[in-house]
Amino acid sequence: MIPAEAHWIRLPRFVGDAILMHQAATPLLAEGLPLVAWGPAATVELFQGSQGYVGVCADPAKKTSLLEGARLLRAHRPASVLALAKSLRAPAAAFAARVPRRVGCGDGGASLLLTASLKYWSRDDHSLDRYRDIVRLGYPELEEPGFRPFRPREESLACVAAARRDQDLDRDPYLAFAIGAAAGAKRLGLDLLVDLAHRTLAAGFRIVVLGGPGDDVTRAEAFRQRVPEALDLTARIPWSQSAAWLAGARAVLANDSGLAHLAAVVGAPVVAVFGPTIPRHTAPRGPKVTVVRKEDLACLECQKWHCPLPDHPCMTQVPASLIWSALEVHLATPVPEAP
Repeated sequence: MIPAEAHWIRLPRFVGDAILMHQAATPLLAEGLPLVAWGPAATVELFQGSQGYVGVCADPAKKTSLLEGARLLRAHRPASVLALAKSLRAPAAAFAARVPRRVGCGDGGASLLLTASLKYWSRDDHSLDRYRDIVRLGYPELEEPGFRPFRPREESLACVAAARRDQDLDRDPYLAFAIGAAAGAKRLGLDLLVDLAHRTLAAGFRIVVLGGPGDDVTRAEAFRQRVPEALDLTARIPWSQSAAWLAGARAVLANDSGLAHLAAVVGAPVVAVFGPTIPRHTAPRGPKVTVVRKEDLACLECQKWHCPLPDHPCMTQVPASLIWSALEVHLATPVPEAP
């Protein structure tokens, strides 16, 4: 049951963006304000039962129309809607439902529908900093609490704890390989992943592979054929359980992806390899994040979804030794307690 007078945060289907929006909303969570995660079912599942979230509202299979959104908000009477997604749908629904406080990105005319807004696309800094400035403007009475690690609901933690016992991973340390990405151009080369996997196994660590449906599954199958020792959980568990697996990892190897952001927000040590995307805009934000790139390439940060070069050098030619050295720094730290 979603309580009335809660504060609703509209989340997108891309989990990396949703994590950054969650991090921007930490002043509300720190103040103890009841928060409702509203968005695609797979995304809001992550936040269900987590600290500070009093409920979730999942979209139907199709996109929620403006009228459906307004009807939904009128039925629940939220105290505010935080609409950080770059879309007019949530601001328009909140306006039509007469939600008293409507906060969000003011691009594309959305500022006319919001009570507090800043333009997102006119800035060149990190997405999280833009979102935080919007939250400060919309909720000036709240203070920024700093980093707060995300903890998924107890049911997901218990499920992963049981799975780790079954695989003897409650005793054996493991690295999480987050191999997926929304765009193929952001994925690390398979040969590079296999090289790093062999180094991981030789160092005495096991490997857990995480990813989503679609192309990630094909990628994981090709990886597992060459590294059969890896435990492949790609597309087999929800985001909340992925969060629990990441929280228990000695370190996480990732590219620019939702899993990289999720690993950072749970407080895991993360090495994120960037190529076509821009770290100052979208690097994971957390206390143990290292970004690695092949810095001598002129084509870095091209922002293209498909690389025009046949060998895709920014994601296939990063020296494995460079990535492994970054991982070793994290592996030298004390073993974290299992969640």
